Amino acid sequence: MDNDEYRAEAFRQLMAASDRKIIRILDLLTVIKRQDGAIVSLGASDLTEGQRRAYGAIVGGLIGLGAEGARGAVDAAINGSNAFAEHNFGLNRAEIRRMADDIPPGKTVMLALFEHKWAVRLKQAILNANGVMLADALVDPESLVEFGEAIAVAERDE
Repeated sequence: MDNDEYRAEAFRQLMAASDRKIIRILDLLTVIKRQDGAIVSLGASDLTEGQRRAYGAIVGGLIGLGAEGARGAVDAAINGSNAFAEHNFGLNRAEIRRMADDIPPGKTVMLALFEHKWAVRLKQAILNANGVMLADALVDPESLVEFGEAIAVAERDE
């Protein structure tokens, strides 16, 4: 199977999961580097622009909190809201092009951020039963704060 067939199958599987409401695609970015070096980028989301702004504000605020404390959280929430609403993964065209420089010709990179819908319903059922979530995995708010802290350390070390 060539790259186009693999890419199409991966995309079909992601869309099928979204169509069946198993997941909700928060952000999807596909960057294709053709054999001739031409770059094509495609994005998708199941969110409205307002929902994208809200998610961007939350993620940006948590990263900013880790990087610079409360003041950083406010500024990063505003920036995250705008970036997530207007760009794929908060990346603009120039940033996507720089990322594509590392993709070999004829290959594709797909970045997908999605929410497991079943997990949302499960968590709500636990809370409705007066239960307590002791742990969850994947990307959580604490991970975003830690990511922000790591960025701040890296920037100070430059």
